[in-house]
Amino acid sequence: MVSGMYDRLPVNAPPEAVVAMLRDVLRERGVTEYAVVDHGHDMAAAGQPAYPAWTLIFGNPAAGARLLASDLAAAVDIPLRLAVIGRGDTSEIVLRDMRTLIDADIADDFTDVLRGLAEAARERI
Repeated sequence: MVSGMYDRLPVNAPPEAVVAMLRDVLRERGVTEYAVVDHGHDMAAAGQPAYPAWTLIFGNPAAGARLLASDLAAAVDIPLRLAVIGRGDTSEIVLRDMRTLIDADIADDFTDVLRGLAEAARERI
């Protein structure tokens, strides 16, 4: 489902399982994982409501070089990200269409990569 600038792919699995599967898919495809941010954990540690949300931050230096060759200012939009939002026993994988961030033909390639990763993880669950 596309909602504004975000694509939301429903997954019939708890968010922790979706995060783990996405990490497996990234590893299998040779994509560098830079960080996994557990927003709920960090919020709870700060005494705030703990929302069930994670952000996976990852990239491919060769692909990033292609993007930066198009526009160095695009450095603000990389590495790439996928979010996992918990909805009780189900989840959503959230991605942004890169055309909302980058005004270049390469944006479609990056969006296709994000969708492919999300779909691969969703199909395995």
